[in-house]
Amino acid sequence: MKIILVGINHDNAPVELRERLAFHPAHLPGALAKLTQPNGNVDSDIVEAVILSTCNRVEVYAAVKDPKAGMKRIEEFLASSHNLPVSEFKNFLSTSVDLGVVEHLFSVASGIKSMVLGESQIQHQVKEAFDVAKKLQTVGPLLSSLFRNALTVGKRVRSETGIAKHSLSVSHVAVKLVRNTFPDLSTPNILVLGLGKMSLMAVKSMLKYGASDLTIINRSQEKAAEITKQLKIRTFGFDQLGESLKQADVVLSSTGSPHFILTQQIVEQAMQERKNKPLLIIDIAVPRDVDPEVRRLNLVNLYNIDQLSTKVENNLEQRCNEINKVRDIINQEVTNFLAWCQSLEVKPVITDLRQYAEEIREQELKRARRRFGIDLSEQDSQVVQELANRIINKMLHQPIVHLRKEAVGGNGQICTATVRKLFGLEKPTNK
Repeated sequence: MKIILVGINHDNAPVELRERLAFHPAHLPGALAKLTQPNGNVDSDIVEAVILSTCNRVEVYAAVKDPKAGMKRIEEFLASSHNLPVSEFKNFLSTSVDLGVVEHLFSVASGIKSMVLGESQIQHQVKEAFDVAKKLQTVGPLLSSLFRNALTVGKRVRSETGIAKHSLSVSHVAVKLVRNTFPDLSTPNILVLGLGKMSLMAVKSMLKYGASDLTIINRSQEKAAEITKQLKIRTFGFDQLGESLKQADVVLSSTGSPHFILTQQIVEQAMQERKNKPLLIIDIAVPRDVDPEVRRLNLVNLYNIDQLSTKVENNLEQRCNEINKVRDIINQEVTNFLAWCQSLEVKPVITDLRQYAEEIREQELKRARRRFGIDLSEQDSQVVQELANRIINKMLHQPIVHLRKEAVGGNGQICTATVRKLFGLEKPTNK
């Protein structure tokens, strides 16, 4: 049995094509059934299958008897599933067999193949893809072991290296700055200006870390009301900006406004009523929301997106420095998985050898009972049975150990043939 991969990703295909070949989660069960049982026929070119479909990749992993036939079947499956001619995406496809598949999936799960280096979401997506296939029973021993090992790689990489420890998101870096200033996020009054994508990400992150005194000011009251209902936090219009600023310990701003929202005058007026209370302002908007002159004010600490972006770049460099450590873990796990795969080559002959030994044991036990001429007691019969079992197990132990060892070394096929010939286990050919 061979493992194959056919797919596209953000490195080799434009987003327009990735969108057209993507599978909606609700459609995955039907897609997997169609792939593994075309027209209800269980005897398919695809023996096992998992579909990994995200915004950055659409990849089909399969266990097949014939890699060439399996890859062709997957191409036809992708085309028919999305009403696209194969010619529209064939040149963008990446394909791999065996070792290439293992190395690729382990790298994907580790995050080093992601658009955002080291991101952790991909590990959850790999697990979800595997869980769907397990539920639909489209995975067997080969792909089950492959995906379990991939998830192990992902866990090891994130616990043993720093590949995911330094945020590459401006909003997450902003939240970390807030947490560095206020380790307990339940204590500061946090004011968020605007409800753009980065603001919302920051809000959700701060809530996760325990923020409890959080206010959002936004121009669209409809969107603000939706967020109030969803996240159960206060929202106001910009007419409440001055009053809210007086109470705030932290201001995070990302409004998309073409002009300054927080001018030096507005912040200065608020600071006059704050009784020497410091204010942390983080401006992640482009164009900037906060007049840079604000940083001249006493007790005001202002950070803009350039300062945070520099931190993100430094974090990326730190993540890049971890790649070699990640690759070491991947190489270890690839070696372990391939050793396991090679051991499968001798599994049938081990099974046949044990069966052969069991048949001899049963025959000889029956013969021994007849020679005793009397019925043995239950205790004596058990002693004889255990004696025969121990003899069989000890005789088979070394041959089985060496078979597995030779399989890992790449000599499984030769050793299998030798054992079959020595013990008369060669399967008769049909004439």
